[in-house]
Amino acid sequence: MRKRTLGILVSLGMVLGIGGGLAWWFNGQTQSHAEPAATSSSVVKPKPKPKPKAKKPAKKKTVKPKVTAATRQIDAILRANRFVGTALVVRSGKTMYEQGFGYAQANEQKKNGINSVYQLASVQKSFTAGLIMKLAAAQRLSLTDPLAKYYPQIKGAQRITLRDMLDMKSGLTLEAFPDTLHSEDGMIKFILHHIISQPATIGKWNYSPVNFMLLAGIIQQVTGESYRQYFTENIIEPWGLHHTGFVFNMAHRKAYSQGYQNNNEADVGTNYDSEYPESRASMLYQFGTGQVYMSAHDLYVGERNMLLGKLYPQSDVNVLLAPGSNSMYGGGAYVYPGYIRVHGLAYGYEATALISKDGQDAVVLLTNYYRANQLAQTPAIQIWNLLESGQLKN
Repeated sequence: MRKRTLGILVSLGMVLGIGGGLAWWFNGQTQSHAEPAATSSSVVKPKPKPKPKAKKPAKKKTVKPKVTAATRQIDAILRANRFVGTALVVRSGKTMYEQGFGYAQANEQKKNGINSVYQLASVQKSFTAGLIMKLAAAQRLSLTDPLAKYYPQIKGAQRITLRDMLDMKSGLTLEAFPDTLHSEDGMIKFILHHIISQPATIGKWNYSPVNFMLLAGIIQQVTGESYRQYFTENIIEPWGLHHTGFVFNMAHRKAYSQGYQNNNEADVGTNYDSEYPESRASMLYQFGTGQVYMSAHDLYVGERNMLLGKLYPQSDVNVLLAPGSNSMYGGGAYVYPGYIRVHGLAYGYEATALISKDGQDAVVLLTNYYRANQLAQTPAIQIWNLLESGQLKN
């Protein structure tokens, strides 16, 4: 009986002891989290909780066009033509094919992608023409202005109009190349000293880049800005062309594609055995006519926007883009019923684009591998013909 009573007493003591200990611990926890009664400098204030870091916006995923019978057709044409570069095909305003081929920089095993940038060469003329049309629409110049209004020292300039120059019918040519060149203004001075003018040939088509070099100079005279600045303010910036610029800094772009050629002109293979460099003097020489680089998508957006009246009024599109001769060339492009074609070749690059006049359909091929017997324009036209005839089926 005594043992049983003793056991009960011990158990009761343990319960009371544990309960008291818990009560003391909880009381201590409550006091340690209470606000301090005084604000003495000796009182340690609780550290503020760190603010949660702002979440970075999720990157937009690039949605690749689906593989279809049509995309396989396009792919087969490009591979059969040994295409190197970036291809873009747009149907009804939507990208149906976008793909890079070959190397942007072979020595680094860096491949061409959809954002790779390429020298446009003569395709730039279409943008120079667009800027001239913009100034004409604003009545800051007229397409009927004589060249003499801007460059009176050129022989026969009073008989040559800006329209003649836009259509390559001015009778002007330039054969000389400067030994040294330091600026676009220096290029204009060189032109004025070396230009060949044949007034008897005014009105006859003859492809001559000097027409657009002088038109770029006229843009500078009328606006009071450099050609590069006016191009940037009216084309690159408002249209968000993030993969577009002037060739002077092209090699520093992450998506830069080096120009190549084959040492043997008869060779149509892709061995990347010869880079095709461009000197700074040559970059300056191509004033207004071959100084811009773009990605395939930027080129599509740029040409489409001009056709849709986003650079100059749409009512003037057919005024500018009117063939001036049997060559079908007019206003910086080759103009056909329902579509335009632009094309350029320089320093290992070739740029080709065919775009419907409503901007809804397009084939753009930009290559950084020039082969005289394997031009990229050939598959571009093949794909365009299939696209417009409805033979590219999903």
